[in-house]
Amino acid sequence: MEETRALWKREAAQRSVEWAREAAQRSVEWAREVEEHIHEEKERQAQFERNMEETQARWRREVAQRSVEWEREVEEHTHEEKERQARFERHMEETQALWRREVAQRSAEWKREVGEHDRDIKERTRREEEERLRLNMFWTDTESHSCTAYGTREYTARLVNVPGDYNRRVEACMATPIQVHGVEYKTKWCEDYGPSYVIGHWDVDQHEPDCASYWNWYKDFGCVSPGSGQRRIEHYLENLPQGADWREFCATTPASFHGMHWIGAEFCFQKDFGTYGHWVFDDESCN
Repeated sequence: MEETRALWKREAAQRSVEWAREAAQRSVEWAREVEEHIHEEKERQAQFERNMEETQARWRREVAQRSVEWEREVEEHTHEEKERQARFERHMEETQALWRREVAQRSAEWKREVGEHDRDIKERTRREEEERLRLNMFWTDTESHSCTAYGTREYTARLVNVPGDYNRRVEACMATPIQVHGVEYKTKWCEDYGPSYVIGHWDVDQHEPDCASYWNWYKDFGCVSPGSGQRRIEHYLENLPQGADWREFCATTPASFHGMHWIGAEFCFQKDFGTYGHWVFDDESCN
């Protein structure tokens, strides 16, 4: 038994030594593997950093190159735009100069044509006037008619001494003046029924008191509405001639009130067989 225990102890000691030797060997191998792994990781990190530096350097070179190219392209584009703008401005200047020359030429031609036309008209008028005076045309059978507007009455007369072969009867009618109430009037319009019946028409607006209507019954309706800044006035139209156009007389009969003068009513209407005019005007007291 003792020999067996001794043998077992020797074997256990031997195995312990072997195990310790193996553990030491494994520890050395593991340390070496760890060191190799660390070295490989450092190499890999160094390689990664070198790759990153090369990539960044290449990227910077490309960016710099592209920036230069972009600046060159921008400069070329700017130059082209300036050239295009300069060409456009030159074209516009040439077009405007051409247009001004054409306008000046046409204006000169137009003035020349107008001058020639005016001279022709004056010459024809002179010849017609000489012929009219030579033929001694004049007005007869002057008649007064109804009132046509405020202070205005229509007159007609017949032109005499018109030759049977005279073909400018209307022109002679328009060119021959007439005197009514001592005032000379040019013909407003003419009717040609033949050499012996050329009728002229006139609107005589002086010395016609029977045609002078007037406003009466002044009425102030106050402000159109609160804050409107406008006031409404009404007048009744007096002395309206029998059979006259009430709208025309209402629109042409002058009125004065509130320091203002009006050539006629702004709005006209009839009520109870009478004619009324309305005015609406600015008034600060209605603000």
